[in-house]
Order: sequence, then structure tokens, then C-alpha cells
Amino acid sequence: MSIPIEQHQRPVENKRIPKIEEDVTTVIVQVGEIAETQLKHTAMLERHTVYHQQHRSDLTGLRRDLDDTRAEMNARFSTLDDDVAGLKTDVAGLKTDVAELKTDMAQVKDTLGVILSRLPERPAA
Repeated sequence: MSIPIEQHQRPVENKRIPKIEEDVTTVIVQVGEIAETQLKHTAMLERHTVYHQQHRSDLTGLRRDLDDTRAEMNARFSTLDDDVAGLKTDVAGLKTDVAELKTDMAQVKDTLGVILSRLPERPAA
């Protein structure tokens, strides 16, 4: 013997169905809003990722330029150091030459003094 189906069903409360439908509609709207927000955030993240990659590329280029400039400046400073050392050597050589010229001039002066001392005196006019 079976129990009729009507006895297993509870009477439907007509007031609950509109509330459930309203709640479902609210949830659907909220899910849609969340999906829109997620799309916006995804787009922002993608733009940020592109900017980040561009900035990394720019930064890498700047680092290369900086390294190249550093190497060039180091080469220039090294050349300047060599030039300064060469100039110091030249100045030392010039000092030696000047000292020798002074000695030579002193000898010339002494020789002229000897020559002049051997010349007869001029008569006074």
C-alpha cells in the first residue's frame, strides 16, 4: 500500500517564494557587479604588468647606459692620470734644464768677466 503523494508534500508558503526570488535576483546582481569589478581589476593588472615590463626594460637600458658611461669616464680618468704623470715628468725635466741653463749662464757670466778683465781700459773722453 502506498501513501498518496499529496500527503508527502508540504503546503507551499506563497510568501516565501517572492522573497527567495528577490534574494536570488539580489545575488545575481551582486555576482554581476563582482564580475564587472573583477574584469576592471584584471584590466588594471594587465596594464600595470605592461607598464612594469616597460619600466624594467627602461631601467635595464639605463643601467647599461650608466655602466657604459662609467667605463668611459674611468678610461678618461685613467688617460688624465697618465697625462698628469707625463706632465710631472716633463716639469721635472724642465726644472733640470733650467738648473743647467742657470749653471751655463753663470759660466758665461764668469767667462765674460774674465774676457772683460783682460781688455784694455778705454781712455776717458
